[in-house]
Amino acid sequence: MYQGRLWLFGGDKRRRRITLIFILVLILFNTCFLYSQNNDKIKLNNLNIKVEDLKNAFNPAVNKFNEKTISTIIIDPGHGGKDPGAIGVNKLFEKDVVLSFSLELKKELEELLPDVKIVLTRTNDIYPTLEERFKIANEAAKINTDKSKNALFVSVHANASFSSKARGFEAYFVSAQESSEYARAVSMFENNALVKFDNIDTSIYENDSSQITHNYMLIEQYQKESRLLAESITDEVLKVSGVARRTKPVQNALFYVLKGAIMPSTLIELGFITNPEDAKLMNTRETRLKMVKATADGIKKYIELFEKTKGFTK
Repeated sequence: MYQGRLWLFGGDKRRRRITLIFILVLILFNTCFLYSQNNDKIKLNNLNIKVEDLKNAFNPAVNKFNEKTISTIIIDPGHGGKDPGAIGVNKLFEKDVVLSFSLELKKELEELLPDVKIVLTRTNDIYPTLEERFKIANEAAKINTDKSKNALFVSVHANASFSSKARGFEAYFVSAQESSEYARAVSMFENNALVKFDNIDTSIYENDSSQITHNYMLIEQYQKESRLLAESITDEVLKVSGVARRTKPVQNALFYVLKGAIMPSTLIELGFITNPEDAKLMNTRETRLKMVKATADGIKKYIELFEKTKGFTK
């Protein structure tokens, strides 16, 4: 026994270092094993989550989609009520433009997809908080129940710029990292409602590492599907005469309202409300309806791809 100890701890520094690392790994493994055997809950922030629930909810290998098709679509007209959103040409309010678009999109989708339930987060000039919006989405999809639905979440907005020349349609999907500094700026503008209207201290929220981990796991689960949804809508809208193409029409950023929706989701920017041509395009019913129809066609094509690939498994 004594000779064994000499072999383990004697000799050169390299051997001692390897031995100590090996022992530490064994201790860590045993500790984790015992903890998992004796504790059936993991505490994330103020949430008590069972280990099995964590696996089922966040593991992309587990069946995310329990139906053969998409059965629910939630449309979120951005801003509203006390939050006008961006203010553009001739004092055109973003909240008004996106509400008109969303109401028309609901009607178009109901005609195009009669078997799909279409839900709006607001139908008039009121202000739901960002948290209330994604809660409406999750409740509509019956998330965290044994009757959960395959759903999509589309948040509708209009962009703004200090330059009146900036124009064009964009679509975003949520990710932990922004695809560009521009995407970061757009998400910061949209997330500003957290502080300005929802009274949420984002520094406390984002500094909680366990909460960040919890949310990023959700983000990763549907990131691929969200990107496909954003691309499908963009491909169709850019076919509409008069709609300008951005250099990068599809980007990713960390939008709070998308982060909370546990389903494939996208945030679309119909155009720049500060650009005369885009503002006219969005505020004229005839041309806006063309964009509405194109958006609905993009959603339909996404659903057709979903069905063809059996939930993107093929």
